[in-house]
Amino acid sequence: MIHDTGAHHPLRLLAAAVVGRPVSISYLLDPAAAAWTDGDRIYLPGALPAGECARALLVQCALLAGGAMRVVGLRTLVGSIELRQRFLVLEVERCCGLIESRLPRSFLDALSIYATGASSESAEMSLQIAGQRKRLPAPPTWFGTVKPWRIMRQNLQGSQRKLNEQKLSQLESRISAIEDDAPDDDEDALKRNPFWKLFSSPLGKDGLFSRFMQEIFDMQSSPDKASADSGAEGSSEMVSGRAGRQMRDIANALRSSMQLTIPSALMAAEGGAHRYPEWDCEKQAYRTDWTCVEEVTAGAETPVFDVATLASGVDRPLQRTLARLCLGFRRHSGQRQGEDLVLDPLVRLAVDLRSGHSGDERIYSSSLRTRRDLGVLILLDTSSSTLESTGSDRVFDRQAQAAWRLCRSFDLLGDRVAMYGFHSWGRTLVRFQHLKTFDEPLGAAVPARMGKLSVAGYTRCGAAIRHASNLLNTHAGTPYKLMLLVSDGFPYDDQYEGQHASEDTRKALEEAAADGVACLCLSIGSDADRARLLQAYGNTHFLAVGDVTELASRLRGAVEKAVAAASRIRRVSESGRRVA
Repeated sequence: MIHDTGAHHPLRLLAAAVVGRPVSISYLLDPAAAAWTDGDRIYLPGALPAGECARALLVQCALLAGGAMRVVGLRTLVGSIELRQRFLVLEVERCCGLIESRLPRSFLDALSIYATGASSESAEMSLQIAGQRKRLPAPPTWFGTVKPWRIMRQNLQGSQRKLNEQKLSQLESRISAIEDDAPDDDEDALKRNPFWKLFSSPLGKDGLFSRFMQEIFDMQSSPDKASADSGAEGSSEMVSGRAGRQMRDIANALRSSMQLTIPSALMAAEGGAHRYPEWDCEKQAYRTDWTCVEEVTAGAETPVFDVATLASGVDRPLQRTLARLCLGFRRHSGQRQGEDLVLDPLVRLAVDLRSGHSGDERIYSSSLRTRRDLGVLILLDTSSSTLESTGSDRVFDRQAQAAWRLCRSFDLLGDRVAMYGFHSWGRTLVRFQHLKTFDEPLGAAVPARMGKLSVAGYTRCGAAIRHASNLLNTHAGTPYKLMLLVSDGFPYDDQYEGQHASEDTRKALEEAAADGVACLCLSIGSDADRARLLQAYGNTHFLAVGDVTELASRLRGAVEKAVAAASRIRRVSESGRRVA
């Protein structure tokens, strides 16, 4: 039994990213079922744990992307489970190698255990190697299976001449009769069975399906008794019991699918991921544990950004602008004036004066605003929309330049800085790409990671802001906390747009401010509608500049407003909790 998930499957964005085109996904409700694909749709077992379900999906996506389902000669796999498994192991290795850059490192590590050592260059070569005596590893359950009859039927129906419902019903009824007839080795019964007449009527002797079936069974015409007894040249070959078993495979391939609901078991969180709620503007309530955020290492095989373009020098104007932000009091001795006297300098001054010298009059200590009390997390938008060009360069190039300058300036001033890139593929897959943590020094590794950023997907800002706020509260260790979201525009993701996306983003900003985290969205070189950006982020949490050089003159005022707003919201929140 199968259910169809339609266009809003929770994993369809991931499948589309791996395959390179939209892919339909269905669940198999049979607990003993294995994952498989017919070349068009992916079928996943509903009873698999979340981790194995994701791996099974990636395997089937790789088979689709690598063209494993378009191999000629799949009929040789019918009736031999061992041959199917050997072919599957070879094709999974070949296809995953072709799209290695699109697959997670953890998946590739799990796949390496089942390396075959064979260098298959095509699906046809894999089929040839599978038929040899070469020793191959047995596939794990999450590799799924291959169903050649389903694939051939899909390839047949994928042509311009599809079977109509009436002919398909007739064919299935005939096959059902075979299942109830004599044993497999009763050749006479097979020869007399009216099923073979279908190859010439009603589908038509020269029809596409007729020619296809005749080619599969090496037949020139339907085997009637006269031709079989005559032994005349040109008569069809005898149909063996193996053909009967193949007919039952066809019967299974022709069963229709049922439309059912999505099982909740497959909505489980991935291991090691962080779960956050999301605000439902229609119900005016939170959806508990609705989004899933996973921290990964930036590791794109094909760089989309040239790190050589990053500024190597110090941006002095920007550094001077940021130098006065969020300073705390620190006690300084050796001052000419202050609140308290320091004993040692005072004694030295008295001795110098008694001996006829002028002495050093810096005998006071004073509390001055010189201590860096700011923790900063820079969140770089790495969604696919940032790859759009604006003039001579792309939006992402400008954003990466701004993020690097900000990170370098804050680090040189002595602030605690972290930097991450983020994008999303639906609510269950929001990815944080690690560039720099709070405890990590700013070295050559950071720009190297920026060159390996994966730029793809969408922008689910609410989940990203909540996770960034959590990182600031748990790891920054400073009285003042600032989140800088460097993005090209408004929040958007699968089933996350319009009013729902805007209100969830604003709610996430309010939650961060209540925890003492000031948030500011920087839009650099983007042509996004300013009114929509203001609707999502608000005037206090949003700053749009045309170029990186404008940050030096405009950033300080915007940050001060965001910090003041966060302090005000936090005081209101704390007073409300005390009253309660």
